[in-house]
Amino acid sequence: MTTSSTAAGINSPAPATSSPAWGRPVAVLALGSFAMGTDSFVLAGILPQIAHGLRISTGAAGQTITAFALAYGLTAPFLAALTSRLPRKPLLVVALALFVLANLASAAAPDLPLLLTARVVAGLGAALYTPNASAAAAALAGPAARGRALSMILGGLTVGTVFGVPVGTAIGQHLSWEAGLVFVAAVGALALLGVVVVLPGLPIPPAIPLARRFAVLANRRVVAMVAFMLLASGGSIMVYTYTYTATVLGQIAHIHGTGLAAALLAWGVGGIFGSFGSGWLTDRLGAARTLTVAIALLIVTLAALTVCTSMVPVIVVMVLNGAAGWALATPNNHRLTALAPTLPSVVISFNSSGIYLGQALGAALGGILVDHGITARALCLAGVAVALAAAAVHGLIPRPAPES
Repeated sequence: MTTSSTAAGINSPAPATSSPAWGRPVAVLALGSFAMGTDSFVLAGILPQIAHGLRISTGAAGQTITAFALAYGLTAPFLAALTSRLPRKPLLVVALALFVLANLASAAAPDLPLLLTARVVAGLGAALYTPNASAAAAALAGPAARGRALSMILGGLTVGTVFGVPVGTAIGQHLSWEAGLVFVAAVGALALLGVVVVLPGLPIPPAIPLARRFAVLANRRVVAMVAFMLLASGGSIMVYTYTYTATVLGQIAHIHGTGLAAALLAWGVGGIFGSFGSGWLTDRLGAARTLTVAIALLIVTLAALTVCTSMVPVIVVMVLNGAAGWALATPNNHRLTALAPTLPSVVISFNSSGIYLGQALGAALGGILVDHGITARALCLAGVAVALAAAAVHGLIPRPAPES
């Protein structure tokens, strides 16, 4: 689950001479977000291979996902503030270079401590890249095309999940888990080359002081909405990280190898419908109702995994589960920006941090449960419990009248 606009500086002024040629550089930026989207989830499909290769438990291997997500979630708002006065193009080059090197280091890591360190560095590179890529896309396109430009960055993240993760998973399973990470690094390197060659120089956006960024957390509704996102993301990733790849699909449905890649692809295809369809639903039903539908569907599909014993129902449930998970960010962003209309990029960055922190906590909790011998069905029900907690938080948030 990702957000399209985690950027600091989305509302920064566009260049004085906005050009129809913005599509090419934004496409290059989207290629970078494709790499980030792939890296966020690719390890989920090759945890057993990592565990075998490093002679560790599957739960311990899963902490590599925790490390990446935690690094992103905790540092993104701070990095955005600390780098707000630096030129955009060199900053994007540094972020991509850091990301590429960290993935190569991950592939070369001989043990878990070094792999965790490399995954933290990769998370830092992603946290530095994604907000600035969104800001750069918005500045390049100008006000008239800003929405389309930002949707391309989201599209890169979504396509990274839909196609990059199954490809990376297949590479990791048929070659080695290290090869899966080299694939991610290669895509990042291609994006780096594109940024160097294609991206023009960009004006430095106005800085938003760190104190002003965090002042929005004084609003209890903002905190509750971010907490909702954290819990919903945690409940989803707790199951996705472990059971989709090894426990549920292996124990309950006896799905491995190519079948696993197909199931991941189905989840990503559902994510496309969820990410784009949630905007349409939000416009027609309102943000709160759309979130109610999405969190309910997430709970139902997590529970349904406990009874899926063959490929066809697994594919159906995976599509619906992916749609539910990816449908959460847009309506939550919608109601957050309604609360802080002068600081939309700031509140959205906190929503993004909630997503990644939820992934980190969900992956960590899932790993602990797996290492203590929890069954596949019980792990799914643990995900249901966390998602139910998210639904409870959602139900306690006061609705505006009328809803914006």
